[in-house]
Amino acid sequence: MVMFFFDEAGELEEYQLFKKKDQPLELVHLKVRKALQEAHAALKADPQNAALKARVTALEDRLAALERQAPWLALDYPLEYLLWGPPHG
Repeated sequence: MVMFFFDEAGELEEYQLFKKKDQPLELVHLKVRKALQEAHAALKADPQNAALKARVTALEDRLAALERQAPWLALDYPLEYLLWGPPHG
């Protein structure tokens, strides 16, 4: 059993490499989610607009593709919490 958090510093290096490699993907995911939220709001204001419907559909497809590519993007909890959060029970 590890007594101190920093005894596992090797695991932090692996996580930092993971974050550095996948941070651009997280940023794209965030941009798409924000754009989708704005498109939904605009569509709510003008439900008959075909261009907005097409934009919402395209953004939903893009978001689904990103989440298929990296399923951890859609987790209910941040990856950091799952790795280093307190155990359940």
